[in-house]
Amino acid sequence: MFRIYRRYVFYIFFRGLFKYTPNIILKYILSFLAWVMYLVSREHKKIAQANLKFAYDNTLSEEEKKSIIKTSYKSLLFNLFEFFENQYLSQEEILAKMKYRINEDVVFDALKQKRKVIIATAHYGGWELALPYVALQYGPVAVVNRKMDNPLIQKEYVKARNRNNIIMLDKKSAAKGMVKALKNEQVVAVVIDQNTRKGGIDIEFFGKRATATDATSRLALKFDAVIVPLFAVMKDFREYELVVHDPVDVMKIDFSEDEDPIQKLTQLQANIIEKQVRALPHQWFWQHKRWKRYHNEIYKNEQ
Repeated sequence: MFRIYRRYVFYIFFRGLFKYTPNIILKYILSFLAWVMYLVSREHKKIAQANLKFAYDNTLSEEEKKSIIKTSYKSLLFNLFEFFENQYLSQEEILAKMKYRINEDVVFDALKQKRKVIIATAHYGGWELALPYVALQYGPVAVVNRKMDNPLIQKEYVKARNRNNIIMLDKKSAAKGMVKALKNEQVVAVVIDQNTRKGGIDIEFFGKRATATDATSRLALKFDAVIVPLFAVMKDFREYELVVHDPVDVMKIDFSEDEDPIQKLTQLQANIIEKQVRALPHQWFWQHKRWKRYHNEIYKNEQ
């Protein structure tokens, strides 16, 4: 119990610190902390190095890998700030941080046509801004999320998400929640870039065998939904660009008799995430074991 309250006090402290410290100062504080994390976080740095080495088949120089990993820590710290700041900003202030928008009409057109919409995104760029932006701009978004270990922080987190028009779905019962949301004409959003511990489906990611959740594909087939791959690209501190890729529309895809529709749809989404990561690799969260299911040896080799 003491640990729960201690972490909650830290949470409240940092929320206050981020709220009342001038942004120009915070930018340099967070950049400095990202540099410190790069220096001291040996385990996660090794995971990132293993991922980069594996994904790019040893074609990156050590300097290139260092640069990508350093900036990915910076992206992580900037996201932490977004997590806190979006809890007390007005709707107008949150929307104003998305300075640029590419292909945003894809979302608008799908909703205008009364189609069911599933947002497929990743731990990339400003992921803590991407979904609040969509929810405040287009209406409630149901998001699959794992409950935090600390119930006090979880309560604050849910309150903040509700304030930003986001409906939290517990990962353990997410399937029912997503079905209900789509039936209620709400947008569903799923982060699909991580390794699945159980279930999921085999895909190719960076040309390597991996697993991915097939939840978005199954829902799309069930509801004739449009899957919209969407990312918030970090341009600078508190400055982002919304990048919406061409939709994966199950009603416009021809499936041959020997094709597994779920496999094809899931692979198409993985391809789009890979394309976005390759475009700006320093904005992806390389510190998770993406290829653990079938290539766990690459992480052991980095120990």
